[in-house]
Amino acid sequence: ATMNFMDKGFMVLAMVFVILLGEIDISVGSTAALCSVIMAIAYNAGMPMELSMVLCLAVGLGCGYVNGILVAKCKEVPSMIITLATMTIYRGIAYIILEDQASGGFPEWFQYLSWGYVGPIPFSLLLAVVFGMLLHKSAFGRQVYAMGNNETTSRYSGIKVNRNKVIIFTLMGLMAGACALFLTSRMASTRPNVAQGYELDVIAMVVLGGVSTAGGKGNMLGAILAVFI
Repeated sequence: ATMNFMDKGFMVLAMVFVILLGEIDISVGSTAALCSVIMAIAYNAGMPMELSMVLCLAVGLGCGYVNGILVAKCKEVPSMIITLATMTIYRGIAYIILEDQASGGFPEWFQYLSWGYVGPIPFSLLLAVVFGMLLHKSAFGRQVYAMGNNETTSRYSGIKVNRNKVIIFTLMGLMAGACALFLTSRMASTRPNVAQGYELDVIAMVVLGGVSTAGGKGNMLGAILAVFI
């Protein structure tokens, strides 16, 4: 059963950062779907699987970057509205590419990915440690808390608010790409409607883990425990 939420677990790690900023990203399910669809199409068009997997992550990165730029630039538009728009666009593109078809036929070894272990340790647990360190042990993490508590003060204290927002949303997109890898591997095929409703589950896990939607409060451990609950 752990495998069913493992792919969402990747997105939870990055969503903690997004929500700590007092922002939200509801395009993550659509981003995962688009990543998955493009990976399948590229592989079936003759691209090696390894490269298709890199492309999957790159598409996630790109989607997240677009979100980040829009959120940083359009200050008067809430991130919820911006990512609601990109949510529709990203899934729309997935539908344009595949319509209502499924695509798959991945190599045998790709399907082992869904077990998600590096040796005896679940891959997502390794990432959780990395994200936990980034949030709680780095200057970047402290800036995230500061921005979540008061963005204006942070701006005046010399924190590069816009740059940090772009980084965090880009990271969120990358994790949606990682989610797509594991999800696609588990299902062995993909359609444009995969990862539907994931954004709500992921946000619910983060909030359940004690991260305040107002920003600036919460920690990584709470969110990781919430994934298991």
